[in-house]
Amino acid sequence: MQQQPDEYPKTVDEVLDDKIKFRRGVLPAMKTFAKSKPWRGTLDERVANLDTLLTKLSVIYGIAKPTLVTDGLSNDAQDSSASFYFPVFNEIHLRGKLSVVTTLHEFGHALGKGERKACRWSINLFRRVFPKQFARCGHDGHLVRAPLIAG
Repeated sequence: MQQQPDEYPKTVDEVLDDKIKFRRGVLPAMKTFAKSKPWRGTLDERVANLDTLLTKLSVIYGIAKPTLVTDGLSNDAQDSSASFYFPVFNEIHLRGKLSVVTTLHEFGHALGKGERKACRWSINLFRRVFPKQFARCGHDGHLVRAPLIAG
């Protein structure tokens, strides 16, 4: 049975593409974001860095910047799978664990991408800019999961 184009891919490997092209300006914006050390700082600082990235990406793509809603974040959360894009209000709702990949995925929806294309765009962009972090992540179906840190 062939997969429908708007369904989630069954695996991360299905959407990996070394030759994917991103709009001019996306990679420099992402590299600036990477220099902000997005996994360090307080939760508010990390959210502010993501919001700045969304502003830059929105300008590059010529769309209205989605509002970043973060009232569902928790330091104890295992993942961010409850996050979503609410198109009626142009809002990205981050729930659970703060995630760069999830933020990119939901921004992909703001660009009008369905599930498969949003996965392809976000996962490949994350992998391109953060190859070491991507290599440490696990895959659970179409999800890229940060490794659990023993503590």
